[in-house]
Amino acid sequence: MKIGTGGASIAPPSHVLEGTASILMGDEVVKVTAGSWHLRPRGIVHVVWNSANENLRLIDMYFNQNFEDYLEQLYHKIIPEVIEKKLTFEDPKIAKRIAQLDKKFGLTYYPEKQQALIDKYGLS
Repeated sequence: MKIGTGGASIAPPSHVLEGTASILMGDEVVKVTAGSWHLRPRGIVHVVWNSANENLRLIDMYFNQNFEDYLEQLYHKIIPEVIEKKLTFEDPKIAKRIAQLDKKFGLTYYPEKQQALIDKYGLS
C-alpha cells in the first residue's frame, strides 16, 4: 500500500458494523461480516449490496476528498428531483448532471451491467 503525496493504491476501506455485505469485485463476490474490514485496489469495478435478511450498516471511508459533497448532491438534490418530477436517470438533463458529478469525483458507473447483476444475485 502506498499512501502519501501522489495518492494511495488502495481504495477507501469499508468497515461492516452490522450484518453481512456482499461485494462484487471484478468477477468475484466476497462476503464481509460485521466487525470486518474490506480493502480493494483502486480502479476495480465493485458493487456492494445486502443479500441477507438482516440490516446492513457499513462505513465507507474516503480520504483526501469531500465525498459527502457527492452524496449531498446525489441524494438530497438529484434523486428528490427525479422522484418529484417522475423522471428517470436516463432523462438527458439528469444524466448530464450525474455525469458531471461523477467526473468531478472520479467515479465511473456501468448502468448497462445493472440488470444482469440484479438478475444474477436476485436483487431488487
